Order: sequence, then C-alpha cells, then structure tokens
Amino acid sequence: MRQIHLLYGVILVLASEMIFAGLSALVKYLSAEVSQIQMIFFRNLFSLLPLLPWLFRKRLSAVRTDKIQLHLLRASAGLSAMFIYFYAITHTDLVNAAMVLMLAPFFIPVLAALWLKQPQSKAGICSVILGFVGVLLCLYAKDNEQGADTGISTGLVVMIIIGAMLVAVSKATISKMTATESSQRIVFYFSFLSFIISGLLLPLAWQPIGLASLGLLLVLGFGAVAAQLMLTKAFTIAPATTIGLLSYSSILFAALVGAIWWQEYPTNQWYVGAAIIVSAGTIAMFFNNKQRPQRSN
Repeated sequence: MRQIHLLYGVILVLASEMIFAGLSALVKYLSAEVSQIQMIFFRNLFSLLPLLPWLFRKRLSAVRTDKIQLHLLRASAGLSAMFIYFYAITHTDLVNAAMVLMLAPFFIPVLAALWLKQPQSKAGICSVILGFVGVLLCLYAKDNEQGADTGISTGLVVMIIIGAMLVAVSKATISKMTATESSQRIVFYFSFLSFIISGLLLPLAWQPIGLASLGLLLVLGFGAVAAQLMLTKAFTIAPATTIGLLSYSSILFAALVGAIWWQEYPTNQWYVGAAIIVSAGTIAMFFNNKQRPQRSN
C-alpha cells in the first residue's frame, strides 16, 4: 500500500509541475498587457471559484481550523514567492525563472531536518549540494556560439534563490499541516489570503484588461487550483523529502514550453547543469527509499 501511495504521489507531482509550466508560459504571455499584481489578484480570485461548491457543502466546518498560524505562514511565503516568480518569468527565459521552483526541493531536506524533525542521510545532504551546483551552472550558462552570458543578473539570481527558499517553506508548511488539514482547506486559505493581500495592492497597478486576457486569467486561476490540489494531495500521501525532489521536473517542462512557444533554446552548459540536478534528485530519492524500510523495523 505504501508503494501505491508513493506512485500516486509521484504521478500527482509530475502532473502538477506540467500544469505549472504551462501556467508560467501563460504569465509570460499575459505580461505584455496585464500587470503583475493584476495577474496575481485574478489568479487567486479565479482559484477560489472551483472551491465554492465545497464551501457551500461544508459551510463552517470547511474553514474551521486550529492551524491558522501555519496557514498565514504558508500564504505569506507562497505569495512572496509568487511575486518573485512572476517577476523572474517576465525578466528572463522560462527555464531560468523555473529555478525558483527548481531550487525549492533542495531546501526541503534542510527544512525537513530542522523543522519537521525528519532525519537526513549523508547522501541526501550531498544531493542538496550537488543540486545547487547544477542550478548555478544553469543560471550562469554561456551562449553556445559566442560564449557570452545569457543575460541573467546576479541580483535576479539572488531573487531566484530567495524565491526558492520561500517555496520550500510553503511546501514544508503543507507537509506540517496535512495531518489535520484537508487539501481543499489548505488551498482555500492560501488562495483566500493571497486574494485579500493582492486585492489591497491592486489599485497601485491597475490597467485596462481585454476580454481575451480576462479569459486567459480565468484559465490561469482554474489551472492553478487544479495543480495546487494535486500537489497538496501528493504531500498528504507521500513523504515530503521523497516527492519534493521530483519537482525538478518543472525545469524540464519549462524548457520544453519555452522552446516551443518562444524558441528559447537552452545552452550546452544548461543541459549539463540540468543533468546534474536530475542526478542529484535521483540519488536523494534512491537513498531515501532505501533507508525507509530500515527505520520501520
């Protein structure tokens, strides 16, 4: 049964990361007409709509919680990461922006050890270090033909690292809440709190929106809630350290979408870095799964 749950969790993570990659492309496309605050506001507004039947059915029991501090932490970390991620999407290639999500899994073992009190193997620690090496190779990749920098600034690299840390905090918070909180409640509180905060900021960046863009914002919101529910469900049925590292798939999906949509072709150095990242994630999962039965004896 545990293996079935793990497989189900893996499928859910991969599906959610594929959707997130498509939504990232949508954000990049919409940025020409819609401000960043508007995108975040409507994303969270439309993310609430699919949850309305659940709210009407459950009524007060849907929102009753004794984990409000964790919900607030998850919302603040996740919303801050969203602002950084959307900014990165509009200021660099999709594969570089994806590093916000790509780096996050390598912070998760650190948080799992310090906060969730989950022991980490030496192999897991080495995989984290190896993963960071791969990420830096990707971010500082050189142009294949001219050997020039691909254009990402050190300031943006720092922002991406901070954003990844915030994503890791958000995911670790989900793992902390799953014992008592349902997937729907976790997603609801994140979307609702983010909707309120971004709504307060909306007058600062309002601009006219066409009907076509409004329709795409609707897709952005519905797609986001579907991916969040998948990801949250995955963390409820499988260990955070194991499936969290599967999020490296986000960069592969981002590379594919970027190449098809904007002809953003990764450099040779990027492929080396991505291979190191995937290898690091594979090593961590292998040793984590190998040690798990030993701890249960």
